[in-house]
Amino acid sequence: MELIISVLAGTDEGIVKRFNDFPISIGRLPDNDFQLNDSFVSRRHCIIYNDDIILIVSDLKSTNKTILNTKIIYEPHSITNGDKLIIGKNLLLITVK
Repeated sequence: MELIISVLAGTDEGIVKRFNDFPISIGRLPDNDFQLNDSFVSRRHCIIYNDDIILIVSDLKSTNKTILNTKIIYEPHSITNGDKLIIGKNLLLITVK
């Protein structure tokens, strides 16, 4: 399974990265797998992992929350091809191949 994360709009617009290994950490610190340089993004904001069948996104108690398709997530939630995440001031598109 390949996951592509594309920043469609926001502070980090234009960043695109492909992943085949999980979990994927997303946050402001440079040691995250997907780094966002946005002050509204927590140092360790959220994580995407797979359970061999589906992909799951989990917020890591971030200050500004993780929004999946316009809804704040409070517990791990499955994600699929075409889903959108808002992290800080960034709109991310999830593509699954």
